[in-house]
Amino acid sequence: MKRIKKIGFTNFIILISSLILVIVLIAFSFSRNAASAERIAHTWEVKNTIRSLSSSISEMESRKLAYIYTSQIKYKHAFQSAEDEYDSLLLALHLLINDNQSQIDKLQHVEEIVNTNFGTFNESISEDKSQIIINQESIDEMEFSEIIHIRLEEMVQQEDLLLEERNANYESWKIIILISLGIATIIVFLSLYNLINRIRPLLEELLQTKENLEVTNASLKNTLGELNLSNVEKEREIKAKKKAIEEKEKLNESLSVKNQQLDHFAYVASHDLQEPLRTVSNYLEIFQEDFPERVEGEATMYFQFINSAVERMRNLISGLLSFSRIGTSGEMEQIDLNKTIEKIKADFSAVIEEREILIKSDALPTVSGYRIELKQLFQNLIANAIKFSKAGIAPHIEISYEETDNFYNFHIKDNGIGIPDKDFLKIFDMFSRLHSTKDFEGQGIGLAFCKKIVELHYGNIWVTSNFGVGSTIHFTIKK
Repeated sequence: MKRIKKIGFTNFIILISSLILVIVLIAFSFSRNAASAERIAHTWEVKNTIRSLSSSISEMESRKLAYIYTSQIKYKHAFQSAEDEYDSLLLALHLLINDNQSQIDKLQHVEEIVNTNFGTFNESISEDKSQIIINQESIDEMEFSEIIHIRLEEMVQQEDLLLEERNANYESWKIIILISLGIATIIVFLSLYNLINRIRPLLEELLQTKENLEVTNASLKNTLGELNLSNVEKEREIKAKKKAIEEKEKLNESLSVKNQQLDHFAYVASHDLQEPLRTVSNYLEIFQEDFPERVEGEATMYFQFINSAVERMRNLISGLLSFSRIGTSGEMEQIDLNKTIEKIKADFSAVIEEREILIKSDALPTVSGYRIELKQLFQNLIANAIKFSKAGIAPHIEISYEETDNFYNFHIKDNGIGIPDKDFLKIFDMFSRLHSTKDFEGQGIGLAFCKKIVELHYGNIWVTSNFGVGSTIHFTIKK
C-alpha cells in the first residue's frame, strides 16, 4: 500500500504539474487570441464610424444646398439634424481612435475643413436667402467633397492595414492554441501511460487484498446483523422511556392544573368563611355590651371559650388564605440571602435580646427566587427554632449551606426539644401539630408554608433530629 501511495503520488504530481503548465499556456494563448479578436472588432467599428461620418457630411452638404436654393424651412431642420448626427459620430470617432495619433491628425484636418465649409452657413442661417447665396457662392463644393472623401478614405485605408495586421495576429494565436492543445493531449497521454505501467504490477496485490476484504466484510455483516438486533431492542427501550416521560409530563401538567384549582378553591373558601366568623364575633360583642348583667359566672367562661374558638378559626382561615397566595407576590429576582437574614434578625431583635438567642450564619449565596416567600421561609424556620426551645436554655441557631451543580443545600440547626422519628413527615402537613396549644401556640401551618415555598423554588425539604437534643431542617433551592 505504501508503494502504491508513493508511485501514485509521484505520478500524480507529474501529471498535475504538466496539466497546470499546459493550462497556463492555453489560458495565455486564449487571452492573446481574445485580445486580437477585440482589436479586430475595434477596427471594424472605426471603419463603420468613418463611413457613417462621411454619409453624415454628405447629408449636411445636400441639405445646405437645398435650403440655399429653396429657402424651405424643412431643409434647414434636416441640415440641423444631420449636423447633430455629425457631432455625435465625430465624438464617438475621437474616442475610438484616441490611441492612434496619425488617425487623430487626419480627423482633426477633416473637422477643420467641415467647420470652414459650414461655419459661414451656420452663422448666416437666420438671415435672408439672397445673403446666404452670396456667402455660399464663393465656396467650391466639388473641392470640399473631394477633400473630405480623400481624407476619410485615407483613414479607412489605415484601418484596413491595421485590420490585416490584427487578422494575421488572430490567425497566429489560433495556430498557437491548436498546438498547445496538441501538446497538452500528448503530455496527458504520456503521463497516464506512465502511471498505468507503474501501477499495473500492483493491481494483482490489490485484487488479492480485495478478496481478503470481501471475506472480512462477510464477517462484519454478520456482526452488524447482531448489532442491528441489539439496536432494535435499544430503540424499543428508548421509545418506552420516551412514552413514560411523556406520560409523566402529562401527569405533571394535570397535577399542576389541579394544584392551581385547589389553591383557587382554598382562597375562595377561606375568604368566604371569614364572613360568618365576623358575624358571630360581632354578635358576641354586641351581646356582651348590651346585656352585661346576663353574662356572669359560667356564662362568662362560655363566652370566653366561644371567642377563643372564633379567634382560632379566624387564624386558621387567615393561614389558609396566606397559604393559597404563596407564589403570587411578584416575579423571581436575584436575592442576597445575607441581607434577608439580617432583616429577620432585626425583626426578632427584641426577643433575641430578651432570651439571649445566638444566631450564627455562613456567608450565604445570592439566589434566584421570590423575595417575600424566601424571607417567610427563613423567618418561619428561625421562629420555630426559637419557639420549640428548651426551657431555661438560650436557643442556639446555626445556618449553613453547600453548593452542588444544580442546587444550593441549606441547613438550619437548633438545640431545641427535637422531633420523634415517626413525625419527620407529619410535621410538613397542613394543620399538623405535635403539641397542644397550652404548651406551644400556633396553628400547625408554618412548616406547610415552608414546604410549599421550597417546592415553588423546585427544591425539597426534610428534617433530621435527635429527640431531646435538637433538630436540623434541610432544604434545597434550584440554581
